[in-house]
Amino acid sequence: MGTIVKWEAPATIATVMSTELNSLANGANAITATALSNDAATTERFLYASFEFYIAAQGSARSAGAYVALFLLPEIDGTNFAYGGAGLNPQSGLWLCNFSLDAATTARYCLQHQIPIPPHNFHLVMQNNTGQAFAASGNTLKWVRYSLDTP
Repeated sequence: MGTIVKWEAPATIATVMSTELNSLANGANAITATALSNDAATTERFLYASFEFYIAAQGSARSAGAYVALFLLPEIDGTNFAYGGAGLNPQSGLWLCNFSLDAATTARYCLQHQIPIPPHNFHLVMQNNTGQAFAASGNTLKWVRYSLDTP
């Protein structure tokens, strides 16, 4: 009989961005305030993450084809992160996923699952491509990390 592989119990869901997203202008980026760790001890080094993006109700309708892009800026030498941030678009190869949205003003929960994450420290960058500024409060990006379990 072969080895059984299944999902291990996920880590606790955690907010990784909140106030950074408030009033984010269309076409602008927001970056995590501190680096996220996925390389310390055996309690980290998760393989995957699921992301939950909550966009609060916007004052004007989003454009048709609206989306918010998520990028990951790793550091592999313990010091230097890949470029990108609030005033600088990340390189395209660091794109993780898009949160697609409808052309409405309504608040929405957007989810992405089984996104691979590296065994390094990194920042996340969100890029607003909705055609409108985000609401002044209430926007969040949360994540839960997990791996495979081979008992």
